[in-house]
Amino acid sequence: MTGGKAVLDRFAVGVDKDAIIAAALALQAKHGLAGCTLAAVAERLRVDETQVSRHFADRADLLTAMAREIARGVRATPPAQGWRAQLVQRASAGRQLMLSRRDGALLFAHMPSLFPPGGTGFDCVPALCEVGFSPADARAAVALVDRFTVGFAVAEQAAPASAETSASFESQLDIVLSGLASARPDGLVAQRDDRLRRFQSSLWVFLRDARESANISFARTVHINELDRRILLLLQAQGDMTLAAISLSTGVDKAQVSRAIKRMTEISLLARGGIRSPIRLSASGRQLAERLLRQAELRNRELTFGITDEQIVTLFGVLDTLLTRAVALFEKERKLVASNQRQEPVDFQDLVAEGLPDENGIAVDRSRILPPFITLCSYMLRGGALAHKRRTGLSNFESWVIAEICRNPPISWPQLVLALYRDQSQAGRTVNHLVESGLVERTGKPGRRHGFFAPTEEGRRISDIIRDTAARRSEFLFQGIPPPQLDSFMDAFDILSRNAEVQLAREKAIQEMDRD
Repeated sequence: MTGGKAVLDRFAVGVDKDAIIAAALALQAKHGLAGCTLAAVAERLRVDETQVSRHFADRADLLTAMAREIARGVRATPPAQGWRAQLVQRASAGRQLMLSRRDGALLFAHMPSLFPPGGTGFDCVPALCEVGFSPADARAAVALVDRFTVGFAVAEQAAPASAETSASFESQLDIVLSGLASARPDGLVAQRDDRLRRFQSSLWVFLRDARESANISFARTVHINELDRRILLLLQAQGDMTLAAISLSTGVDKAQVSRAIKRMTEISLLARGGIRSPIRLSASGRQLAERLLRQAELRNRELTFGITDEQIVTLFGVLDTLLTRAVALFEKERKLVASNQRQEPVDFQDLVAEGLPDENGIAVDRSRILPPFITLCSYMLRGGALAHKRRTGLSNFESWVIAEICRNPPISWPQLVLALYRDQSQAGRTVNHLVESGLVERTGKPGRRHGFFAPTEEGRRISDIIRDTAARRSEFLFQGIPPPQLDSFMDAFDILSRNAEVQLAREKAIQEMDRD
């Protein structure tokens, strides 16, 4: 009676998913994969086929679940050293797993990968990324090795085994891995990746040259500082704007913008109806802005000499993506600081959608090439400063100094000052603080200019954190941009940088002639 009641109960409540998978695996062991059908599983469980179909829509779903169940039983293994050894480890474990089951290779042919990412110790993507593969290329490399392993195992289970089979697998796998090694980022791809890593520092140098050149040039027109000039030109182009809108458009915090607006209101260049009213140009401010705009347009057009119209369109399209993503990163870091969640990591993937250019992206205009770059740099620096502070406790400039010292230690004092583009007093104060904090050590003769500087063990650890943070932020900013567009953007940016150097040299020469 008890047994009959149990059977009736099972028919009443249906059969669970685990029982279906276990029955399917038993059928595979007895009859092979061809015997694993929904009807056969239902018959083995003595249930109606519709109860099996409630859990698995078709046979393909059932086979995928079987493969996952087998893969789940693999014991987690510490990863081997190096990307190549990890791929060998993954392929060997996968082959052994498939050969342990009847028609195991045919079963795993239904899987997108041998092992799910994480959890088994066979996730090789991080190791591949460390040696220069992009995340997409790393995943493709793992998929290639998986497909080779499955194909080899299918042939192995279809034909009689021989003593040379294992040696053949290892030698053929070695050929596959050698192909991956030859396809590692080199040539143009390595150059692209290097330019991506150096983009923030290159952007800072480009804008430094452009700003220094502009300050010399505009000084011959009117004595006004850079932020005031940017606000005048912005209002001339956009019309009346609130303080918050100006802050967002320029990438400068509200306090600095507020002081600039107050300063220009006092000399009647700006006007506003009330403390919360939009800011507008006065008559004299509009006249000055028009003069500045004509000069700025000429200088910006000079910067784009040698860049084709097609490259300009691509340049602004990529800029739109970078700028909106940089703003998203900054807002994420700012919210973390405001909520005091200092240990919570920034989830870059959650921000991808926010970083896509909208339909009202940056207008393509040669005469306004600098403003989006200035705003991009500002948000990159502000977001980076918060990230570095959150993870290391160092300011943005301190992070920069420790990164330069770790680049090729020991570095001499003159080389360090030159690399930082700062005066010796500011660099000296920061280096002294890092030495006192135990992050940097000094060697050499007495006197700062005779010193050589290198990181301590703790300094290297901090440098690794900074490098990892910067790499992840850079990867987020540029991810998903097609390589042709990225190459076009970088080529155009290189031209802009060279033109900015030429402009600066010319303005300095004119300045010297004016002094004479």
